[in-house]
Amino acid sequence: MTSVYKMNSGTLLSSRLLSLLKNGQWERDDVVKLFIALVKQFDDRREDFNTWIMKILYKVEIHKIKTSDLTCTNGDQCVDHVEAKINKIIENNKVKTLDEIVQEICAQTNIDKQVMAEVKDIVLSVSESLSYSTATHLQGIKKMLFTICKAVQKKQKIIPRQTQMVSWCLLVLSKSSQLVQVGTGEGKSCIVAMFAAYQALEGKTPDVISSSPVLAERDAKEWSGFYNELKIKVDVNTNKSKDDLKKCYKCQVVYGTTESFAGDYLRQRFHRRDVRPEREFHCVVVDEVDSLMLDKGLEVVYLNTEVPLMEQLNGILAEIWHTVSHLKHLDTGEILGPIQQFSKILIESFAESDNIDHLSLVQLAVNAGILPTTSSTQKQDNLKNMLEQLDNASVNQMEAFLTMFAKNFPQYVFKLYLQGPDGNVQKQNEISSSGTNMRQEIAFLYLESGQCRIVCFEEDLISSLVRMFKKRYLSAKKQNGSCIPGLQDLIDGKLQTWIENALDATKMTLGHEYILHGDGVVPVDYMCTGVVQNNMKWGEGLQQFLEMKHHTKLSNMSLITNFMSNVGLFKRYKNHIYGITGTLGDKTELDMLKKLYNGIETCQIPSFRRRKLYELEGLVIPEEQEWVQNACKVVKEQVSSTLYRGPRAALVICETINRAKLLHSALYDSTLNCKLKLYVNNNMDNSTIVDNAVQEGDVIIATNLAGRGTDLKVCESVNKAGGLFVVQTFLPLNVRVEQQAFGRTARQGSPGSAQLIICCSHFSESVKLIMGLNTSFNSLFSCLHGLATILCGVRESLFERALSCYQETPSSLNRKKMISALTALLTLNSFAFVTSNLDKAKDARNIVVNIRLSSFLEEDIAKITKKEELFSLYLDALDNIYTNYSLSEQRDVIVSSLHECWGLWLMMNFSKEKSIVTLKQQLMGDLSNAIETLLSKQTPSSMVYYYIRSGNKLRQNGHLAESMEMYTKAVEDDDCGEIIPQYNRALATIAKKNAGYIAQALADLKKAEKTIDSYKLNMAHILTWVMSSQEPKGQDGTLFTKQFQVKAMVLDLLKRNIQDAVMKLRSADRTGGDVRLTTKHTLFLIEHSPVEICFTRVLTELVKELVHFESLGLDTIFSLDTLFSLSGFLSKMLYNR
Repeated sequence: MTSVYKMNSGTLLSSRLLSLLKNGQWERDDVVKLFIALVKQFDDRREDFNTWIMKILYKVEIHKIKTSDLTCTNGDQCVDHVEAKINKIIENNKVKTLDEIVQEICAQTNIDKQVMAEVKDIVLSVSESLSYSTATHLQGIKKMLFTICKAVQKKQKIIPRQTQMVSWCLLVLSKSSQLVQVGTGEGKSCIVAMFAAYQALEGKTPDVISSSPVLAERDAKEWSGFYNELKIKVDVNTNKSKDDLKKCYKCQVVYGTTESFAGDYLRQRFHRRDVRPEREFHCVVVDEVDSLMLDKGLEVVYLNTEVPLMEQLNGILAEIWHTVSHLKHLDTGEILGPIQQFSKILIESFAESDNIDHLSLVQLAVNAGILPTTSSTQKQDNLKNMLEQLDNASVNQMEAFLTMFAKNFPQYVFKLYLQGPDGNVQKQNEISSSGTNMRQEIAFLYLESGQCRIVCFEEDLISSLVRMFKKRYLSAKKQNGSCIPGLQDLIDGKLQTWIENALDATKMTLGHEYILHGDGVVPVDYMCTGVVQNNMKWGEGLQQFLEMKHHTKLSNMSLITNFMSNVGLFKRYKNHIYGITGTLGDKTELDMLKKLYNGIETCQIPSFRRRKLYELEGLVIPEEQEWVQNACKVVKEQVSSTLYRGPRAALVICETINRAKLLHSALYDSTLNCKLKLYVNNNMDNSTIVDNAVQEGDVIIATNLAGRGTDLKVCESVNKAGGLFVVQTFLPLNVRVEQQAFGRTARQGSPGSAQLIICCSHFSESVKLIMGLNTSFNSLFSCLHGLATILCGVRESLFERALSCYQETPSSLNRKKMISALTALLTLNSFAFVTSNLDKAKDARNIVVNIRLSSFLEEDIAKITKKEELFSLYLDALDNIYTNYSLSEQRDVIVSSLHECWGLWLMMNFSKEKSIVTLKQQLMGDLSNAIETLLSKQTPSSMVYYYIRSGNKLRQNGHLAESMEMYTKAVEDDDCGEIIPQYNRALATIAKKNAGYIAQALADLKKAEKTIDSYKLNMAHILTWVMSSQEPKGQDGTLFTKQFQVKAMVLDLLKRNIQDAVMKLRSADRTGGDVRLTTKHTLFLIEHSPVEICFTRVLTELVKELVHFESLGLDTIFSLDTLFSLSGFLSKMLYNR
């Protein structure tokens, strides 16, 4: 038992010594010196030799004690009484002095020494005065800082640290925008509140922007007493009604998010809602500024605009998804296209060829013996039907036909594939003719009954699908000649993008890029913050394809008519942007920020105590299974007690929700299950994790959600054992994401450690490409890693044996052998190849970051800036509409139609290649024409919704004849369904009661009833296309099917309303009577729904759908009562005779 114990403790001791070399950044000779000193000072203590040394070494690790702290002045050996010296260093965990803080800041480049001298003077004066209730001798900035610090002391029960006061001074004294890096756990919210209070006391109205509404609401609440003490009004602009928002923006300090500030600006400026009428963009204080300016700089806030036109695109999107979801990806990288008849593939493949026509194909089929000889004499209009007989050909006949084709047209090569019984696809034959180097390849898989699938790479497949869908959906009639695009223009211009996004949707993974939440699909910012982005949707059809993929509720594609990017929001504050973060980034990122925001300065603030973060050597694992095993092993080791420390707690940060669940499952199978916690979704109640102190043995499995902004409290026993252990299990997007993760531990002078354990197979394709990762690399890496492990294992065994010998016989010879064995072990582990793969991965990652940053500034920012300039121009045009009082009666109709025109114009006409001058000139001209057209009561494009809205407005104002004219224009121009204009025209006709009104109304209502049947048939097609997709197949109770059931229910209610009106009109027509018209809001259609619906969840969905129909123009429903007229009855009788 004793020998086994010694061997185990010897292994632990060697690992501690190696850890100091690899992770503590100690040199080999320094580790040996420390070990020699500890051996010398053991002095036959009554405790175990190995255990005592391990405890000392572990203290050196977790408290980040440096070689210089334990070395004599001459540097040759360690100090006497090493243990006492280490304990003294640990106990003396003092706060840094002001001189030390200023000195560390001045060591940075581009720091103004005069400013720092002024900062030191201010902080010193105020610090010396804080013990007094007043300080009448202080003036100016010193007096202001004293007042603010006393308010913090009184209300928050803390005295601001000197690092916080230094940060405040640097922000106050800056002559332009200033960003400061303040370490995690160093009290950023206090600095933010102190600086915002200063701005408010100076008469400004500072906006304080946090990275999430939860943090904004928390900070505004926590610091409200502080602001009240200074007579400063404060509020938060999230989750507010219009009236509450107006009150909120009258406060001096407003907390919120980029989404809320940008959204409220758009509500004020675009929607003309009076929410922030008098507030200027004086200055902004941004928490987590690097995330909002860099990672989320391109995020765009927009307010949803109901655009009826977009709903008409759901049919083509559903058919695209049906086609794309049935594609099959082969191991070769090729894709099997949609199933088609062989004849159709032939016709489409040669449709654009000048020398191959239908007659040529028929003649070849005759020569191959597939078609009778009479086929070649058929009339031209019959040739297509003759070609369809090729679908009955056998495989041998098809090969004969293709051989003849290749002989006659040698520029073509055919590859014929067949599918085996196991479903695998194999190449059967390659048919070609020699004689030309310029060849066009056509490959297809032959199935049965003449059915085939094109085999091609993605780029060619997309082109083929674009041609196929354009033939189906683009009519041959003359396209819209207006400057404003219509439905046909939209399909023509965006079809390829939709198909590409449908393919992307097939590759995206639930629990990786998105989750299912509520009624739909919600994106996850897995690369940066891990936040589930509830208020965000993808554009260009991607959102809809993901909804179809999972059969959730189907939303309509958005037409963006208003927007503001984070960059656009920050630039409104000009040179008054002040930011605080724990991670400003490297020089490349800082340089980019300085280019983007002119004059912005940066500074790093030292921690108020020495930081004790101990980074363990990172592990790069080739395959996922081994990665899971290593991560679980490391976590178990860290949270279990050892001979030299108690149990710790661990935070495991994963890249995606799926991988977090994978590790959670793997650890759950172990004895850790009772201590496991999962933290991956901000929509769940995570209070037990973030509000309670982390205890011994706790393991939190999380995404980046537990990174930036999460303050985990750690109990004292865990800190004593070494603090929270953080494992980052993926290659972070950039250095800042890594630093934010590691910033969850070793806070405020407490110890902590962190480690990267990453898997090669998880790397992004761009990182793999740069690294040159492939199978041979992984094999070589595994071999080298294995060889290094074996050699190190041998050296460890030799050291442990020498250690055991020394303990049994502590002679000078055995001591010398032990030191020699240790030196050899440390020498082997000093070789660079052991850690080079992690460095290689980080270098590749950094290259990708630099490429992304270059694109960010040169392309992405330029693009969004150009769009925002155009939007500003549109807002100016909108101002002219609102100030033209002659338009007051029809203003709402004109504005809503103009919004659609602008949105369609931007979608179809914006080009990053065009100069902003050209785009502005084009927009001004096109808007002018569109406004002129609207004022002449015409639609500027093929959209008919202007006519419906205008007709409704005219009808409501009693202009029935004019409203009927508008509805008539809508009926004549609409290719996509005439239900609403026909129903509304019947309503206006009955209300006006001109001669023959009953017959006119009857005709409209009958057509509307027929159109409802046609609309429901189109809905059935969409339902079939989506429900036949690959996953989740054949589920009738999905959100998608329920949504369409509710849509059908609304149409049935409207149909019943129409049938009732038709019956009353016919009755009045038969008797020569009249009808009495009663109008109601659209929601009153529910009156005719079955009683049981009124008490179920369906009622809520029914109301939503009726509100949607109202947005399409069905703002009123009507009912009729038949009125008997004796004179009318007699006239009818006489007429019939």
